[in-house]
Amino acid sequence: MNTHKRMHALMKRFHPLTQRLPKGKKAVFPATALVLATLVCFELAVLLSGGPSRKEHGDFVSYAQSVVEECAGASYKPTCYDEELPKLMDEISMEEAFEVTRIVQDIDTSYRYCHVLGHKLSAKETAKDPDLWQTVIQRCPSGVCSNGCIHGAFQERFRRESLSPEEIEKYKPQFASVCERREGFSPTGLEQASCYHALGHLFMYVTDADIDRSLSLCKELAFKGTRDFSQLCFDGAFMQIFQPLEPDDFALIEGKEVGLDKVEAFCGGYSGRERGSCWSESWPLFRKELFEPNNLIAHCEALPAEPERQRCFNALMYVFTSQMGFDEDKIASYCEGMPREFRGNCFAQAASRIIETDYRNSAASASLCARAAPNDPENLCYLELLKYSTYNFHAGSDAFYAFCGALPDPWKDKCHAKAPR
Repeated sequence: MNTHKRMHALMKRFHPLTQRLPKGKKAVFPATALVLATLVCFELAVLLSGGPSRKEHGDFVSYAQSVVEECAGASYKPTCYDEELPKLMDEISMEEAFEVTRIVQDIDTSYRYCHVLGHKLSAKETAKDPDLWQTVIQRCPSGVCSNGCIHGAFQERFRRESLSPEEIEKYKPQFASVCERREGFSPTGLEQASCYHALGHLFMYVTDADIDRSLSLCKELAFKGTRDFSQLCFDGAFMQIFQPLEPDDFALIEGKEVGLDKVEAFCGGYSGRERGSCWSESWPLFRKELFEPNNLIAHCEALPAEPERQRCFNALMYVFTSQMGFDEDKIASYCEGMPREFRGNCFAQAASRIIETDYRNSAASASLCARAAPNDPENLCYLELLKYSTYNFHAGSDAFYAFCGALPDPWKDKCHAKAPR
């Protein structure tokens, strides 16, 4: 928000004290009005002097309201928010910008998906000092904007430069360790998974969109003994081909695009988990068709092996839960439109996606599982949420207990039992 807008907002707050009175009436300034007038004058003086920002007064609500007002006439408000909120970082910190984002989401509930914004906020922070990109990752807040913050730091640091093989060798220790726990960084399972996914994007930047070299780096650096994050890394690499977002992303893959006429042959050139990632990430080419539930199933059934088919289904439900705007009615209708054997897992994947995008959605996830009951005799939905209780959250944290508390009995007790004793 620029200084002019902030001054205008302050004068609106001061306006009731400056209205003209009817002729013959005397102005009466009660003590509270005098205090308000003093505070407003102080804030105006701060703005004009270039002194401390309003963040010191904790007035994030005013920032959020101004952003919502700025975007009120936009044809698609989420895109406007994605553009306006990063501008606040000229005055407030990255962490505070995420706090303002939460308030914007409370004001306008249509803005539930802010992953792209998460990219932009951390990218802007990283641009201040690219050498501190790993520190920015450590500062990324949990449970907001689908962990887009982690991705943005990677992208900003490396999006504009490809590295020679020798330079990649030099950076390998950083690439191998950036997603691992260390002092000051204790990621949840979800945050760590998001980080390794972002590595796949990063490898495409540093190799100048060489998909085979990127996949090789994934296999080398995302495998941690008994913990294998390589397929998450594959996802990020293939996503860079099929889902470019920014001008730099489009420039990166120029001449290497894979269209609908070539995607089957392209993905068919890979096998196993690499092929599965390629086929799942190609969903934008089939977007309209996949809004029909049976077409989503058929898309995944085209993969030769059951593990890849199952993962494809889970991945696409992750995507289409967001595509349906996290709307419970739309999700329920979509899942109920599938053959019975797919319905329970459809609800389960959607419920886990809802809580993944924002930790405040615990009640919404539980509500969707309750709605799934007639189509989910095996309780796959609640079992999935139980798994996510210690994957999304640190067991025993406040967020963990808030999540458990949103579940009905006996799932609430089962969730609480996962806390450390």
